[in-house]
Amino acid sequence: VIGLDEHYFRRGKGGFREFVSMVVDYKNRRLMELAEGRTVAQLEAQLSYIPGRENVRFVVLDMCDPFRNFAQRFFPNARLVADKFHVLRLLTPQINRRRRLITGDRRSAVIRRLLLRSRFKLDHASRWALDRWLDGQPELRQLYAAKEVMHSLYRIRGRDRAKRALTALTDSLALSPLPELQTFRRTLMRWRREILAYFGTRLTNARTEGFNNKAKLVKKRAYGYRSFRNYRLRLLNACA
Repeated sequence: VIGLDEHYFRRGKGGFREFVSMVVDYKNRRLMELAEGRTVAQLEAQLSYIPGRENVRFVVLDMCDPFRNFAQRFFPNARLVADKFHVLRLLTPQINRRRRLITGDRRSAVIRRLLLRSRFKLDHASRWALDRWLDGQPELRQLYAAKEVMHSLYRIRGRDRAKRALTALTDSLALSPLPELQTFRRTLMRWRREILAYFGTRLTNARTEGFNNKAKLVKKRAYGYRSFRNYRLRLLNACA
């Protein structure tokens, strides 16, 4: 099992942000390699020396088209699994945007926490307060309802049941006039196979995100890096 993810490295020429990509070996719980960039060509050029690509069974990744294109070409026998956390966050920017139009840009607002948290984990009083607040916000209520359906989808056991639930969700979204939900529906349709793969494997990108946190600590201790070569060696040593 291989995990793929990216993180910010430095500011390049012209002020453009440069990224690096991590390849994590789930079985041995280690950072296998660090590649400069995140395009298909860059990843293939830097990772082609590693043998055994045909032995990779699963690749866990966030919803990034370059990573998906790379994994499909580079690991011919692997099934791709979309990270659960990133799927559940798909509607977060849209919900926050609609909420800011009402409450302003206050990250400490109690309603922000209630909107983004799974309803399944809220107590009765919090649910009641949230429902009262949403009564006068029909468009935000639609976004919130779609987000909650996704949370309930991931509580389903079994791929067949999840497949039927995902189909029902995309069918219902087709009737919505909100552009945010139409974009959300198209994303779910494009990543349908990778989303459903989770229900047969229960794999997430949590381990890769853990190494991302270590990478941030390594950069912080060094006050950043200019040389990718030095950064790669330091990070491989720290995550061995």
